Amino acid sequence: MELKDLKNIGPKRLEGLNKLNIYNLNDLVFYAPNYYEDRKTLIPVKELKEGVAALVYVKIISGPFYKKTSRNMDMIIFNATDGERAVDIVFFNQRWAAANFKRNLSYFVFGKPSMFNNKISFINPIFSQTKTDELGSVVPVYPLTKAITNKVLRQCIKTALGEFEDVLVLPRSIAEKYNIINIKTLLNFVHFPDTISEAEYAFKSLAYIEAFLFHVMKYSGRSFSKKIDGFVLKDTEEEREFLRNLPFLLTDGQKKAIVDIKNDSESKKAMNRLIQGDVGSGKTVVSQYLAVKTVASGYQVAFMAPTTLLAIQNYEKLKTVSERMGFNCCLITSKTSKFEKNEIRKNLITGDLDILVGTHSLLNEDINFKNLGSVIIDEQHRFGVKQRDALIEKQKGANILVMSATPIPRSLALILYGDMDISEIHSMPKDRRKIDTFVVAKNEMGRVNGFVESEIKKGRQAYYVCPLIEDSEKSDLQSAKSLYQELQGKFDCNIAILTGQTSEEDKDEVMEKFKNGEIDILVSTTVIEVGIDVPNASTIVIMNAERFGLAQLHQLRGRVGRGKHKSTCIIVHNAKSEDTYKRLKTIERNSDGFYIAMEDLKERGPGEILGLKQSGTQKFKFLDFERDLKIVEESKIDFDLYIQDAPKDEFEVIKRNATDIFDIMDNGVLN
Repeated sequence: MELKDLKNIGPKRLEGLNKLNIYNLNDLVFYAPNYYEDRKTLIPVKELKEGVAALVYVKIISGPFYKKTSRNMDMIIFNATDGERAVDIVFFNQRWAAANFKRNLSYFVFGKPSMFNNKISFINPIFSQTKTDELGSVVPVYPLTKAITNKVLRQCIKTALGEFEDVLVLPRSIAEKYNIINIKTLLNFVHFPDTISEAEYAFKSLAYIEAFLFHVMKYSGRSFSKKIDGFVLKDTEEEREFLRNLPFLLTDGQKKAIVDIKNDSESKKAMNRLIQGDVGSGKTVVSQYLAVKTVASGYQVAFMAPTTLLAIQNYEKLKTVSERMGFNCCLITSKTSKFEKNEIRKNLITGDLDILVGTHSLLNEDINFKNLGSVIIDEQHRFGVKQRDALIEKQKGANILVMSATPIPRSLALILYGDMDISEIHSMPKDRRKIDTFVVAKNEMGRVNGFVESEIKKGRQAYYVCPLIEDSEKSDLQSAKSLYQELQGKFDCNIAILTGQTSEEDKDEVMEKFKNGEIDILVSTTVIEVGIDVPNASTIVIMNAERFGLAQLHQLRGRVGRGKHKSTCIIVHNAKSEDTYKRLKTIERNSDGFYIAMEDLKERGPGEILGLKQSGTQKFKFLDFERDLKIVEESKIDFDLYIQDAPKDEFEVIKRNATDIFDIMDNGVLN
């Protein structure tokens, strides 16, 4: 059956359903309500609370009375009582309502009571002489369009549920543990509950099912599974010496991450841990601790970064530590000479090389280690899962540490990185300078450029970031190329441009010159979102900021504030609405990346952040990442235990159904 075959669904209503991202019967079945109204429980008039929707059963004692309001609106009033307390029923501009009530007859009336003319009143309520599906029951209230009423939508959902075939979505042992019944009955409870508690039970159960099925979908059974025995690192004097000689005090977050790594790496199971921390939170020191501990235990380290410049930056820091500790550290990139690569390969095999830092070059088949103990991956979100696996496959059982400077809410991280343990570094080092942030309108660019000019004259450097590379006839957004040309006419200094169209070789050259101070202003797109430290860069100007997510704006802001100079982020907008302006002010008022990530989640939803948003739909219908952290945590623990001894046939059925369930949201392929 198709949507167009449903009763009372003509072209306009079909179009209305499509606007709600409902294109088939399965979309209807999984269309979640916003909230529920208890239109079943009768409330005495004397117990009514202003503004709280309630159902009363009252007799009409007089009316209708006609009045005109001060704004010339028609007003019809009926006086009623439940036998104890009087109540008025009021309609505005609905003269037809006068015929719907008869004196001395009783009616069910539902609505939000208010005080009107010093009396308890129901304004434009729902009413009926008998109980119906819409009055006298618990009613889910859905997001709607003008063409689709709540009543029509529920009728459609009822038909769709009749066509829905039940499927296995949870292991029987887990379903029994949480008393979760079959999915078809749960969906009936969501859309046609007898009680509010029944609806809440169904919603919570379906949220758990969604979380569990996403773990099922992500599971690949590859080498980073927690079942793998790993290389056990020792408790070494070298690691303590490294920590003692640090020229600064560790934050509480860094200390906790180091303890997590120590406990993981000294256990019999291979470590598989994600370190989440804001830009400048000190993740590098944590990774250096693991490198020192690994080499001191007699093993080698592979450190992979997404770009040549980031690899060089990490190499320089690790080399300093290595020289102090008496370790051997090398760098390999696409620019490494053939002779040097041959030397590196030879020293890796003999074990004379302790730490190898590189980019994708580490993935080459001819790069092999004598005994690789730990793999460290920086800015891991820049690598695909296959690339991560390829490096891990160099040595089964190696300890894995990946780092991300893009904080996301913990519940989301557990879904996205469900195969990993997670450490979060929330606190910032005491010497980390606060970045002054200002939200300004585009018509203030004269003042913005004046400020940048004053910073350049002080010997500082600046970024300008644009959402587009080139101008478009369909958009009034500022492009990097047009801004580059404009700024060349306004500033008497060295200006360069960097975009996604810039070759890797030229990109490295531009960034190297910027780092060395040969370029004063760098105009770019978001390619600089993850980049090297340029301590002398004190200002970043982000154009058309309304086009960026909050988390991305925060990441871009992190390009400055890396040195001793006071730094500034100027967010330039061309916002058309007050809501957009308020959203941007969130960045101005807050510097906590985890808080900003949560606000970003509220605004954009999990689908877009997880990379699962398609055609305006969201993959998760019942799981709320702000509310359901406990559910996500429980589902991860349950899945990790289940997958160790999962019956193959059962798991394959669940995985196949999981694929279908998640495809429902876009394709409707369950049946």
